[in-house]
Amino acid sequence: MVTTTVSQNPKGFIVLENEEPIGQLELTFKEYEGREIGYINLYYSIPEKRGMGLGSLLHDYAINFFKASCVSEYHLRASPSNDHAIAFYRKNGMK
Repeated sequence: MVTTTVSQNPKGFIVLENEEPIGQLELTFKEYEGREIGYINLYYSIPEKRGMGLGSLLHDYAINFFKASCVSEYHLRASPSNDHAIAFYRKNGMK
């Protein structure tokens, strides 16, 4: 398995701040079934800022990042019990 690091891909590591960190996004590339795909290692906003549109900002950044890198497919993993995250991902067109 091949992955990239922050030194190889600094634009793939984002921290949202409002006087303190309130969200984070970590994007990378991996080989999957013989092709390169995008991979979201971390999609996070602090609980008190959820539901305020930060997730949509992070999602838009991820989509644009992968498009600019000519990657049309990306994956992430979520716990099957994390209903809130799964609802967010589905709302944003993820399967």
